[in-house]
Amino acid sequence: MDNFLLQTVVNELEPMLTGHRLGKIYQIGATDLAIDFHLRSGLRNERWLMISTDPQRLAFYLTARNPKQFGDELRSDTAFAALVKKYLGGARLAAVEKLGYDRVIYFDFDAEDEDGRTARRRMIVTLTGRAANVLLTEQSRIIASLRERDETITNYVEPAPPTNKLDPFLCSPEKLDGLIAASGGDVAEAAQKHLIGFSAIYARELAQRARREKPDEALRSLLSDLFESPPKPTIYSSSAIDELKREIGRDEFNLVLSPIELESLSGQRQTGFPTVNEAADACFALIDERRRFLALKQKINSHLSSQLKKRRALAANLKRELEGFSNRELHQRYGELLLANLHQAEKTGGVFLVTDFYDEAQKRIEIPSANKPSAQEAAEHYFKLARKARHGFENINARLPQIETEIAQLEKQLAELATAIRADDLNSFAAQFNLPALQPPREKKSPQPARKAKEEKIPGVRRYRSSDGYEILVGRADRDNDHLTFRVAKSFDLWFHAADYPGSHVVLRNPQRKPVPPRAIAEAAQLAAKFSQARTNAKVAVNYCERKFVSKMKGFAPGQVRLSSFKTILVEPGEAGERIG
Repeated sequence: MDNFLLQTVVNELEPMLTGHRLGKIYQIGATDLAIDFHLRSGLRNERWLMISTDPQRLAFYLTARNPKQFGDELRSDTAFAALVKKYLGGARLAAVEKLGYDRVIYFDFDAEDEDGRTARRRMIVTLTGRAANVLLTEQSRIIASLRERDETITNYVEPAPPTNKLDPFLCSPEKLDGLIAASGGDVAEAAQKHLIGFSAIYARELAQRARREKPDEALRSLLSDLFESPPKPTIYSSSAIDELKREIGRDEFNLVLSPIELESLSGQRQTGFPTVNEAADACFALIDERRRFLALKQKINSHLSSQLKKRRALAANLKRELEGFSNRELHQRYGELLLANLHQAEKTGGVFLVTDFYDEAQKRIEIPSANKPSAQEAAEHYFKLARKARHGFENINARLPQIETEIAQLEKQLAELATAIRADDLNSFAAQFNLPALQPPREKKSPQPARKAKEEKIPGVRRYRSSDGYEILVGRADRDNDHLTFRVAKSFDLWFHAADYPGSHVVLRNPQRKPVPPRAIAEAAQLAAKFSQARTNAKVAVNYCERKFVSKMKGFAPGQVRLSSFKTILVEPGEAGERIG
């Protein structure tokens, strides 16, 4: 994950995680973690924070997938997981912050020490290439690390800003033009080499935008999209997402996840998502599925290649033995001639001199004695070699076609495997060789009809129902506002407050996460204006946004919040809708 994407993910997670207590923690393999912060989406669906420090697939996002679906063995008894549970078990997350100039995230927890006093402890996630790790620290002292590290380093030192790169927000137009000129006019190269946070993706995007406007203007517009405008999470892919899922092993498999729309990738398929974390979950789910597919494909390929190598070696050995048995007729002839010359054979040195009765001229020929003292014993030796050669020749001629058929079959299977791009195709191969198949995606259980629950009672709020049937909650006092916004409201609920005037927080609940009708928005805004100090005005401006864009900074007074993105509507104050509580 690049620096800009990671910053957007953290911005989205910060209000969702802050204030929650650490729950279960699982280690997946040697590099990954799944952490439960007691988040729920829906009735019972848990959401887990997934962290991967594998340099090949660095990741940090919230997922609705169960950790068991990740394929690898889940463990909660590793040294790192055990120490996290010991030092952070049940601790409340006080703050989440990303280092602006590097891919480092700090989780600050309020935990209890051995004396029962509150202690500030920190979990540090560093997604910095090969050095990626997760550290548990207390006052900078490293207590535990997920991956092996240099044990001589006992204290965590925050990485310093890069001295060879510039803060893009502080880069003047003249300086940017100079960097581009020094790079031979290559805007992308200048950005990637000299501007903090610019990966190849955003360097290319800057170059694309610089084609239609000045480089400095292109840089400002890109930074505005990344840090000031509401995110527009998009996955850019070589083909439609559904096609990639069906043909997960295809050669052309390109995925780019971005929190903004990229002009440089406008020619690719685009899939938008409501949140950055949902986009990241979908993207990494696809990447993980492809990784498992390719791993199984490589395993099957190795198995077939090994079998093919053995059979080719066996065929070569059999052919060599076959060549050795080609003199079976000669050995039979030697034996017969030695017997025919049993009484007149003359031994001279290492040969027997005999008459060749198979030759019309009946010449005298030499037959090697094979270190035998008599013609009788030499004849028996040659008859034995002839019998062995005949049997061997027959056996090899019977086996060799079968081996060659198996070689052809294995070569065909390897060729078919090379073109396999669907999970079903790969599973059929796996079944032939008793290898574990890819896990099919788990089907979602049909929702069971829920029992009628008692009406939820929320202290410190007024309850209304809009004309469209949406529930609207209005906070009473400042602390009631905080409780309503940060404990009751969900990420996709709409939040309202009168602009520039003290007043109640108003939440329009949206459990189905569907577009809210304009009339319901207007009625909730009227309530926000009614329960504010601007209630006597003829018209009141009301700011509204999804709850996930509302956060509370350290030191803020009760009821005081910060909005990272919002819209404004002008309404007349009024007690709109039906009062229900």
